[in-house]
Amino acid sequence: MKVIPGFTLCFLLHDQDVLMLHRRFPPNQGLWNGVGGHIDPGETPLQAVIREVREETGYQIQEPKFAGLLTWEGFEIPPGGIAIFTAEVPHREFFTNHEGELAWVSQEWACTSPDVVDNIHVFLPRILAGETAQHYHFVYDAGIRVADRITPLPADFDLDKPYQAEDERFEESRGDFLLSTDKERLQIEVIEKFLSQGSYWAAGRPVAVIQRSIQHSICYGIYHLGRQVAFARLVTDRATFAWLADVFVSEAYRGRGLGKWLVETACQFVDDYGIKRTLLATRDAHELYARYGGFQILASPEKYMSRFNPEVK
Repeated sequence: MKVIPGFTLCFLLHDQDVLMLHRRFPPNQGLWNGVGGHIDPGETPLQAVIREVREETGYQIQEPKFAGLLTWEGFEIPPGGIAIFTAEVPHREFFTNHEGELAWVSQEWACTSPDVVDNIHVFLPRILAGETAQHYHFVYDAGIRVADRITPLPADFDLDKPYQAEDERFEESRGDFLLSTDKERLQIEVIEKFLSQGSYWAAGRPVAVIQRSIQHSICYGIYHLGRQVAFARLVTDRATFAWLADVFVSEAYRGRGLGKWLVETACQFVDDYGIKRTLLATRDAHELYARYGGFQILASPEKYMSRFNPEVK
């Protein structure tokens, strides 16, 4: 079984306590977990966990200890792998982040509380007891953990191998706002309410269509303290053409530069891929797109045609 972890998970230790995160976002939303996140393309798990811990807590860990490999099947997100680490920290002072609430808890509580992600009860006691790194595999059915398998690490597992992601991920913070291309963060109810009920171009669009459009697009969400307040998506072949669509900023957050941020970020992606032509359609935001994205009115509109199906919402 070849496993290339795409995520890290770290348990920071001080005395007999462990730092835990109460998650604002799926997966495991509303439960306590360790800290960590995506391994960026080109990073090793060790490099990623040092970066993620710094970004989420402020701690500058130097020598995190690899403690195991976690994999799953049948869970709310597709199968994957997580490299687990522990690290001792010299003090209890951390800073807040967009992911959720941080708190020091006793190791006993972390290993037993029903408010903690339940598979932690399986592997964390073994890790804290000093057991050799193992492969922890969990099987789920309808959201219920139904099987645990603890085996030696796969023979071909390479902790020093840089991660290569299938899709590019990007995140940037500006004060209390977070821009992310992570689709796991997207809040479909917010997007559906604005597009289907509040926009002129997507009025009445069914939620199933919105979800399908997200699945096949590069999506940009902006979040304020965990709540989604802006959105845009880019449809592209990543080589010659892109279409910028469904751009919105919630009314209460307009005038703060969030639309500019979305447009600039999407256009930077297009430029990074060397895409020659990007199109969009707008009724009243020409100035925004011209100023921050370099868009222009079509020079030869007679060359372009469209196909419209009035039966599709």
